[in-house]
Amino acid sequence: MTKKTFKNDLERIDAAWEKLAPMLDDQETPVRKLKPWFNKQIIAAAAMLILVTTIGVWFLKEQNAEIHHLTKYGQTLRVVLPDSSVVTLNGNSQLSYRKNWSGNGDREVKVDGEAYFSVKHTRSHQKFFVKMPDQLSVEVLGTEFNISARNHDTRVVLNSGKIDFRMEGQDHKTNIIQMKPGDLVEYQSKEKSYTKRMVDPAIYSSWKTDRLVFDKTPLKEVLNTLHNTYGLEILVEDPKMLDMNLSGSAPTTNINSLIHALSETFNINFTKKGDTLIVTNTP
Repeated sequence: MTKKTFKNDLERIDAAWEKLAPMLDDQETPVRKLKPWFNKQIIAAAAMLILVTTIGVWFLKEQNAEIHHLTKYGQTLRVVLPDSSVVTLNGNSQLSYRKNWSGNGDREVKVDGEAYFSVKHTRSHQKFFVKMPDQLSVEVLGTEFNISARNHDTRVVLNSGKIDFRMEGQDHKTNIIQMKPGDLVEYQSKEKSYTKRMVDPAIYSSWKTDRLVFDKTPLKEVLNTLHNTYGLEILVEDPKMLDMNLSGSAPTTNINSLIHALSETFNINFTKKGDTLIVTNTP
């Protein structure tokens, strides 16, 4: 090949390239776009799932939420339950129950201390349970009764209607006592024993009307009431005094008036020093 021929070949290649280059510039290589792994529908579904779950959790918490009531020493409190039943708490007492009650399920409250119940009977005949310490409970439909559950000693007095008092016996089996109006049942948890007798129910719920009524009531029981309800520490000069039986009544509008009335009514010296009540015989 001569130099002239080689030169001519180069000129032809350059000329061909000049014609081809513009054509290559006009044809860009297509780029394939990758679709994201999610889209608007998936995002919306996920958001809806989160919302439904959040609402569900909130609803469950709301349904299971509990309401608690607590009274101070010497205070009484009237509570209306979701079914319109009424509970009156005495001093130094607690009441708790679920915020929402269904229309067909059992009704249940918990009490620690003293309370008077006026339970409404429902059309669907819902049972009403009162749970107390030491695995004790009362089952009712519609009735009125007074409960005192303090320091492992429990007393239930039925004013009207009918209730079942459930307790654990010495054989660890649940014993059921059917109570009728006027019945009083006292249960000692430590001994797992009980006594039952007929009484005047009004005496045991008199505190609701701002009075304490006693009918041959041992002084020991009166002093226990003052300690549990008003938080007083009791000092008794002569232990034999505790067996004295007292009859009468005293107002409970305030602790000083109550102590003065007790002294005048029973001819016993009650001296209050701070939170301590000193009990002595009269000269």
